[in-house]
Amino acid sequence: MKKFACVLFFLPAMGAFATGADLFTSLDKDGNGALSKEEASADSRLAAVFEQIDTDSDGQITRAEFDKYQGN
Repeated sequence: MKKFACVLFFLPAMGAFATGADLFTSLDKDGNGALSKEEASADSRLAAVFEQIDTDSDGQITRAEFDKYQGN
């Protein structure tokens, strides 16, 4: 029973580690295919490197830029 309770405790946290495509989609709140600085701020790791990922410096991270950052 303790093992089951432990799994239930950690299960929601495991969902926070979404795959790259899922993370991009979940952060792209307006569905325009790019992440604004505001949208990216929902993930502190992504927000910290926003300017590095935004290689064309247009203020948005496209899926191509995001995938390149993820190594895809």
